[in-house]
Amino acid sequence: MSMLSNLLADLSSLLFPSGCVVCGGDVSGSMHGICTMCRYSIPLTNFWKTEDNPTKEHFAGIIPLVQASSFFYFSHESQWRMLIHRFKYGGEWRLAESFGRWYGRELRESGLYDDVDVVMPVPLHFIKAIKRGYNQSSYLAESIARELGKPTDRRSVRRHRNNPPQSRSSMGERWANVENLFSVVNPKALSGKHILLVDDVLTTGATLASLASAILASVPDARISIATLAVSRKIDGAK
Repeated sequence: MSMLSNLLADLSSLLFPSGCVVCGGDVSGSMHGICTMCRYSIPLTNFWKTEDNPTKEHFAGIIPLVQASSFFYFSHESQWRMLIHRFKYGGEWRLAESFGRWYGRELRESGLYDDVDVVMPVPLHFIKAIKRGYNQSSYLAESIARELGKPTDRRSVRRHRNNPPQSRSSMGERWANVENLFSVVNPKALSGKHILLVDDVLTTGATLASLASAILASVPDARISIATLAVSRKIDGAK
């Protein structure tokens, strides 16, 4: 097989996979490229079905939120932790896209996110984006936005510091790492808008709180909601 044929085969398998994006199993009759077995085994939170849930409560007294939810539970011993690592560091952006569509459909059907005006991924510093090749939160946000029928904004807020990876920092260091991390470069575009901030994993919430605070400081009439794909079981109330 020629080099071109190999390249085309690799591209075809990426764009039109024959198996489940999680386990590689049969996907006939399934949705978003995720097989029935994986759909039933994922530890869903169901937080998006109610206004009062542990994700929203986690930010109480830190930032005012309209809505907040997380899709599934994340723990270090879980197979779903590896899924996050695959699309975050392993180049498997299709995973983020597939789960974003699934999560976005659930958000739409809940009715709690109907008045969202724009969906915004947590910005990635350009140096990190070059190294990684993409921003996984952008794939999540774009897929969620499509399901909600809303636009995506990736330009109005800038991450102007390439802070250390949060996963390697203590809780106190995480909050210090994100101080003054973001700046709003186009406040007019966000004025009066209900903005849904999207990230992959919620642990301490330091990065999301920093982003929301920067937006509200520059655009006081904006309203903020949060959606994360995964949430640590260690946050208050998540048992």
